[in-house]
Amino acid sequence: MRMTIDAFPPQLHIYTGDGQGKTSCAIGLAVRAAGAGLRVDWICFDKGFSDEEHYSERCILRQLNGLWYEATGVERMRRGQKFRFGVAAGDREEAQRGLGLAHQRLAHGPAHILILDEILSAVSYALLKEEEVWPLIDFFQQTRPRELVLTGRDASARLIAAADLVTEMRCVKHYFAQGIAARRGIDF
Repeated sequence: MRMTIDAFPPQLHIYTGDGQGKTSCAIGLAVRAAGAGLRVDWICFDKGFSDEEHYSERCILRQLNGLWYEATGVERMRRGQKFRFGVAAGDREEAQRGLGLAHQRLAHGPAHILILDEILSAVSYALLKEEEVWPLIDFFQQTRPRELVLTGRDASARLIAAADLVTEMRCVKHYFAQGIAARRGIDF
């Protein structure tokens, strides 16, 4: 017998850790869901852009039928310049914008799955406070309106305890340590 998403209540997923693959894991889920005819809402935290699209996967994600996508965050990469680290003017405001979109899409969005990419990193980097994320989790736990996915570094023990599925990516070895720069189509 073939199961559908409606056969079980929606689940809370967390993809966390210091290793590469958290966003990639969420992308795999989004592609699988789209392939099954499910609708996906995707809000990306701290990966905004203004000059050009930097994240290759978003070029394909935007082409998937049934996927709504919004990137929030202030530009961190500009052609010919190094990646901007740290918190700059506008970073916190953009994180708040993403949080507002998340509340709206969780409560009223038409999607079966809501992916909040890098929301945990936004907390880790002090763009958001974890207490600002908990109303989303509380609403989800009370209503379970759709599958909810949180990605990013440093998920707290409390968030992990609340989740139904937790996958931790652990960096064992990375070529960045050898001075190899990020490569388009492989790392971004």
